Amino acid sequence: MESKYIVFDGMDGSGKGTQMELLKKKLPEVVFTREPGGTPFAEEIRNLVRDNPLAGQSTPLNNLLLFWAAREECMHNLVMPALKAGKHVFSDRGDSSTFAFQICGEEQGELMDFFMSLRKLVFAENSGRRQPDLYIVFDLPAEVARERALQDASRTKTHFDLRNIGYYERVRDGFQMFAGWWPVEFVDADRTPEEVHNSVMKILATKAILD
Repeated sequence: MESKYIVFDGMDGSGKGTQMELLKKKLPEVVFTREPGGTPFAEEIRNLVRDNPLAGQSTPLNNLLLFWAAREECMHNLVMPALKAGKHVFSDRGDSSTFAFQICGEEQGELMDFFMSLRKLVFAENSGRRQPDLYIVFDLPAEVARERALQDASRTKTHFDLRNIGYYERVRDGFQMFAGWWPVEFVDADRTPEEVHNSVMKILATKAILD
């Protein structure tokens, strides 16, 4: 079976992290990673762009550049080596997040051409790269996602979590827009983790990602 590159995405509070953990128990042979992060250097970028208290003062363009820098690092040193070794790769977030959050959430439509150019470089097939085979987006009403993110005591709140409801609505719309260009399967995340997991397993089976 050909190795697959799958991205799990959605707003904070959508439960995608929980679904990744459930899959780790069932699929020990799969390589699991996250964005930004996945390699030591990319994790340093994550600390800078996401977790550093100064990150909230950054600009949408700076955030976009840093997220793509981390993605390039992870792609080169983790994703492609694993795929070439015949292993599936599942990533918690991907370029779908950069599109939904930085382009749509931040209302930075003027960065769209730049986003597309960076995407072509990082996923360039003529360089032996490849883009994700499938994006699974865990969809929630904006108000539910925001409430979940703010009430989740298990995680440190970031400057992204603390945005207003309008930002969350734009991000949700961004994922819908992203699906107009690339292969996306939406999963209703406003259900129990078990129900959501069953939907994920059906998608993976349908897409011939599971035996």
